[in-house]
Amino acid sequence: MPNKDRPLVDRHAPKNGVGWLYNPQMRQVCRFQNDMPTAHAQWVEVETRSVSGQGQPVVRRMLRHNAIEAWETMQKSGGWKRCTPKW
Repeated sequence: MPNKDRPLVDRHAPKNGVGWLYNPQMRQVCRFQNDMPTAHAQWVEVETRSVSGQGQPVVRRMLRHNAIEAWETMQKSGGWKRCTPKW
């Protein structure tokens, strides 16, 4: 799909791979990465950490549909923007 035909906002986190969000106000990055699927569910690992490297990262595992919902909510109401990989 040519760039001119692509939507300005991605609707979902990447299906294969890693997606990154950055919040300049909180100075934090959040990484969404597919985790080991089980026979019953697909999991996503969500890691949030400070850009300055202070403090411990917060790592959570979510079901894929919950991670997609979190991705969309963070972009709509939380000031998070897509970014390139940070670490």
